[in-house]
Amino acid sequence: MADTNSKYDPSRKTVGAIYRDAQLSSHDSTVINGDLTNELMKSLVDDLNETIKSNPYEGKVFYITVHEKKDLQMPKAILRRMITSAKRPYPEDDTIVFRVDPKTNDVKFCWCLPHWSEMDNVLINAHGYDSEYVEDIKAWKSNDLEHFGIIKENGRLIAHPFHEDRKLRKRAVVKN
Repeated sequence: MADTNSKYDPSRKTVGAIYRDAQLSSHDSTVINGDLTNELMKSLVDDLNETIKSNPYEGKVFYITVHEKKDLQMPKAILRRMITSAKRPYPEDDTIVFRVDPKTNDVKFCWCLPHWSEMDNVLINAHGYDSEYVEDIKAWKSNDLEHFGIIKENGRLIAHPFHEDRKLRKRAVVKN
């Protein structure tokens, strides 16, 4: 049998081995969607806070790109990657981006873009979505980089020096 120890963290098994063990030991294979949504939101906030605390650029402004995806070999698992960068990232589909200023403890929301295959459905049903989300999708589809705070200068793409990202807003919580 293959070694199931993680190369990244030898104190634990690989994600695949953990997933397999969970599937074999699970007696109830259903998950209530409301619980899943709440858990994903809570864990996203936890992951963002951990990434912010890590201060990867020693007090300088940085960006966090969140990329979540499903794995075809683990259909009940969701992989989340927290990618930091010192420069403004290029707007890619299937990402959520935040701008962090550790000196002022200010976190701004840059954009949230769904997977490209979901965009047309959102645009067709735009009335059911937040207007800023719909505008982000329209800008992405029309390659309007200025909408995302990127301009072309001397043939190079750079961050727009006067672009203002959005303040974080509280999300209304509906309780049954």
